[in-house]
Amino acid sequence: MKHIFLIIIYLSLVIPAPVQADNVIHWYHADFPPSSIMCGELKGKGHENYLEKKLQNALPEYKHAEHIANYGRILKQLAETNGCCVTMMKTQDREKFIEFSEPVMLYISNGVITLKSRLNEFKPFIDEQGFISIAALFNTSPMRMGISKGRRYGGMVDKIVDNNKNSKKLIVHYKRDLLETLAKNIQAERTIDYAIGFPHELQWLVSQSFVEDKFIFIPIRELPEYVLSYVGCSKNKWGKRIIGKVNHIINGQYEDEYKKKYQQYLPEKLIGVHEKYSTQVFPLKSN
Repeated sequence: MKHIFLIIIYLSLVIPAPVQADNVIHWYHADFPPSSIMCGELKGKGHENYLEKKLQNALPEYKHAEHIANYGRILKQLAETNGCCVTMMKTQDREKFIEFSEPVMLYISNGVITLKSRLNEFKPFIDEQGFISIAALFNTSPMRMGISKGRRYGGMVDKIVDNNKNSKKLIVHYKRDLLETLAKNIQAERTIDYAIGFPHELQWLVSQSFVEDKFIFIPIRELPEYVLSYVGCSKNKWGKRIIGKVNHIINGQYEDEYKKKYQQYLPEKLIGVHEKYSTQVFPLKSN
């Protein structure tokens, strides 16, 4: 027994200890083009990919690992293990287990995405300014809304999703991509009548010929015109330390290259709107 004990002590001295998890940042992101482009000729060239690489290069003291998952899986990982996600919407529920950075990104808000040919069906819910009431659309029409599992859209949309989980008018998509499959379903006129998504998502799908140029984006009345996005890490001492470093790296700036990569896929009429709000939220100019 004594010999076994001595062997154990010896092995503990000569065998190097494994790399501690604290020295590794697991970066989680969804298949979310053009924010995060995970395949094809433009792989790794989305604005989210750009920010992630910027942070990785600015944190050479850590090893970096990248993982692809839907937002439901990402949230589960951040709640159970150490990890980070470059662009996340902040909600009260998420703040319970996620440490958020200062704002890093400004998005034009989500809207209703449907076929141009079906616009007349939606007109009763659209006001004179061109905004649609998502509450009236969902509650009083038989049309079915498509969403991605684990994704948060903001305000009234999230409230509708949370309060109608068993509704047949709510179709939940579980795959890694966040909008492409939903849009293709709408295009084929199968089980979904409209989806919720960002205008740059739709513009990307059309520009890459993943879907035909048959869609229309309608802003939602109950949502603000823009939403802020944040870096999120697991809510513990490790996560607080990483977020502190991220805030120091970003330094309250909305980097020009980061912004341009996003605006590249905005409809032209929304670029000026994005510039206006970006100036208000990020008064510091990039170095």
